[in-house]
Formats: sequence, structure tokens, C-alpha cells
Amino acid sequence: MLTVKQYQKNLTHYYAYYTGPIDGIVGSKTVAAIKAFQRGHSVFADGIYGVDTNARLVSSIKSLQGKLSVTKDGIIGPDTIAAIKATQRKYGLTVDGIAGTRTIAKLNGGVGTAGSSSSAAWNGSSHFSKAEFKCQCGGRYCNGYPANVSSKLIDILEALRSYYGKPITITSGLRCARHNANVGGVSNSAHKYGRAADIYIPGICGTAAGRRQVVSKAYSLGAAYSYANTSGMGNVVHVNV
Repeated sequence: MLTVKQYQKNLTHYYAYYTGPIDGIVGSKTVAAIKAFQRGHSVFADGIYGVDTNARLVSSIKSLQGKLSVTKDGIIGPDTIAAIKATQRKYGLTVDGIAGTRTIAKLNGGVGTAGSSSSAAWNGSSHFSKAEFKCQCGGRYCNGYPANVSSKLIDILEALRSYYGKPITITSGLRCARHNANVGGVSNSAHKYGRAADIYIPGICGTAAGRRQVVSKAYSLGAAYSYANTSGMGNVVHVNV
């Protein structure tokens, strides 16, 4: 059985389930991270780090370590983190030592880099399709993909989906310049560059308090800017990187 510090570190560097200090204390953030991991790995989400959760986490980390060609001991340490960063540098991803969606996609043999300008470079992740981010101009001003979607944005959305255990609807993803102007977007909107999405999470975004919670979580996961509850926003939350 992993110690609290060991599983906190695993949950930090594996999909960023945990964003608190590695202190060996089972506080609210640790419990929330355990629940998020459990929801994403078919374990009863009770927030208790028991035998089943330990087995799933150790197995997941061993699988990751196998792809990174480091010792498969189920514990993320300096060698595993260094290997994650090396992979991220190799493929032009954000070098943060966190094995998120895009990093693991590369380890699984995925192609393309989600930060490039090529509309063909990114074709989806575990739970999001390329089409979900298509510009809503209906083909009047662009081919639907004026930019590619940021890998960091996708990682945050995947982490939010895992944390809440609910599907996420992209209400606005990519925008070409004309469409952005038509909907009243600011001239330098991150939507134009694949760095923003407006999202709706059922059962969460239906209340102002729920939307504020999503904003707070997005920031904790590395969003550069997130907001909700402003005029015209409705029930959605804006997230950009």
C-alpha cells in the first residue's frame, strides 16, 4: 500500500488529479483527488484510499512507467518525472512533469502537436472530439478550424471531466475572426487561437455557485483565465490558457 505522500505525488503527476502540497495529510484536496481518480477508473468514489484504489493507481503508474522505459514500481519519483518532461520536450508540449492527456497520447503513438497552427494536427482526445471545437460560423468564413486546440486546454478539460465525473459540453470552441466579431468577442479573444473554450457541465453549471466552483478548479489546474456569471454568459464557464 502506498503511503499518503506517495499517492499524493502519483496523483499530482498523473493527470493532475491532486493539486495540493505533498504533505502526507489527508485533507479535502486529497480526498477530492482520490474521488476524481476513482470516478475515472471504475472504483466506488468514496474518497477513501483503500486496497482497490491503491491497486488501480499502482497499475496505472506502472503502465505509464513502462511507456517511459523507467523502472515499473508504481511510484512516481525523480526518474519518472524526468522521463515525462523529456517526452514533453521531445514533442513540444508544456514541460510540467505531469502525464496528462496529450503526453500520454504521444506515448501511445499519437501524432501531431495540439499547439501548432495546422488544423490537421489534433484529432481528439480520450473524451473530446475535434468536431466539438469547430467554429460555429457554419463554413461561411472558414473551414471550421482556423487554429488548432491547445494541448494544455485539452488537459485541463480532461482533468475537469475526470474530477466531476460528468461529460462536458463545449458551447464555444474555435472562432475565426469574422465569427468572433459577430458574437461580440474581444479582438484578441483566445478562442481565435485555440486557447479557450466555453463549457457546460450538467449538474454543476446550473447554479452560480457551481460555476464559481468550476472556475476555481480550472485555475487550480493551470488555466490562465476563467470566469462565469457575467452578463450574457448563461450557464457556461469560460476557460482559457
